[in-house]
Parts: sequence; structure tokens; C-alpha cells
Amino acid sequence: MKLFIAIDLEGITGVVSERDTDREGPAAKAAREHMRADLDAVLEGCVAAGADEVVVCDAHADGRNLDVADLPPRAVLVGGSPTPYSMLQGIARGYDGALFVGYHARAGTAAAVLEHTWNYKVFAATLGDLEVGEFGLGALLAGHFGVPAVYLSGDDKAAAEAEALVPGIVTTVVKTGITRLAAVLLSPDDARVRIRDDVERALRADDKPAPLAWNGKALRLTFTRVEFCDVAEGCPGVRRLDGRTLEIPGVDFEEVYRGFLACVRLSELKD
Repeated sequence: MKLFIAIDLEGITGVVSERDTDREGPAAKAAREHMRADLDAVLEGCVAAGADEVVVCDAHADGRNLDVADLPPRAVLVGGSPTPYSMLQGIARGYDGALFVGYHARAGTAAAVLEHTWNYKVFAATLGDLEVGEFGLGALLAGHFGVPAVYLSGDDKAAAEAEALVPGIVTTVVKTGITRLAAVLLSPDDARVRIRDDVERALRADDKPAPLAWNGKALRLTFTRVEFCDVAEGCPGVRRLDGRTLEIPGVDFEEVYRGFLACVRLSELKD
């Protein structure tokens, strides 16, 4: 069994503050230690379920949050940035499942810990009537390659978002959001036992979810401010719909996703 793991930081055990997700400082160091411990629990579940190969993508910020030291022999780490698929670098055909670890809810979700979509310049990403966040975008790209999204860990809002989009996905709730910057936190030991057991259960299930299929709609990307849209409009092939919204077409979801990344990266050039 070959597995792909995308691991973010905002949904990791114990993380509630943007100080935790910074590059430097004692809170950030502690958060990255929690990130590695959550990953180790996931990998234990993967090995227990019979995984032969696991590719892990360090999907937070610049992809330099995890130390490759002491990874189990069956696992490899994709780190650094930028990459063609960003948070999903390494996804391809041939995986038996995609796991999303430490994920958070999409921008604008009430009482969701550190909610956002990709960066704080994106207000919403929609495909027709379907609004998606980082999990949805990742699950759709995995689905493009025929890979089902089988597992997610994060707060209760991220879990609900995943369960609504992918019925049958197994989730582990490691914290319950009170506000954007406050939550009821499980103890790390309790959280990791649940993570390990839930991962093994997800991978051993006979009725895994089907790969998430794109609905064929262009992606409408709405920014928080007009000037971010001004610079992102320079991405070839996009159509501007209003002051803050672009429409990103594609012949398949991989093309839509790559267009989305290009627009977001252009927007990051504007302070």
C-alpha cells in the first residue's frame, strides 16, 4: 500500500495562535514539535495498516517545519518551497489514499481555529455553488489522480468540512474551536492515540471513499482586497468578474489548481 500525506500546522494538536505558526520563537518551536509528534502517530497507523511506502509533504508555509531525522524506513519527506503542487507536492497516480493531517477550516468559518484559505488574502474559493478550502482543493487534486481522501485530523470545524465534502472519510478531532484563537484542546497523548487508531481504521476500511470528482466548474477566487485581485489578474487565461473576484478555467482540475496557485502567488507580491 502506497500513501500520500499532506501535513499542515494550524490543525495540529495544541496549536491555537499565530505565534505557534510563526517561523521563529519558543511557541513556534513547540508547535513544530507537536507537528512531528502528530506525524509520527499517523505513520504508526500507516505502518500498522500495512503501508509499504509513504510520501509526506510538509505543507505549511515554506515547507521547512519538519526534520527528516528518524523518519521510518518506509517514509520520505518532501520539503521546501516553491513547488509545482505546493501543499500537495508529490501527489500522483498510484497512491492508495491521501491523508490530510493538521488541517484547518476554510476562510470565514465561525469558531474555527486559525481559519483561512491558503493565505490571508483569499476570501473565498468556489466551484459553482461549492465553496472549498485547503482540504477541498487538496482532495480534488488527489481525486484528479484517482486517489481518495481517506483521513483528516484537525479541529472540529475542519472535520465537519471534510465529512460534508467526502462522506465516509475518517477524521480525528484534536481540538474544539471556541473562537478563531481559542479552543478546547485534547492532551497530546490522548490526541495521538486517537490519531494512530483512526488512521489504521481508515486504511483498513473496506468501504473507503471514492476519489473526489471535480464538478467541471471554473474556480471563482475572491480576494479580501481589490489590489490583490489587481495583481493576480495578470495570470494568463483568467477572467475578472468584479473588483475582488477572478474566474479560473481549466480543461481538468489539475489545470484549475495550477491556475489557482499562480493567482495566489501573484497576490502575495502585493503588501
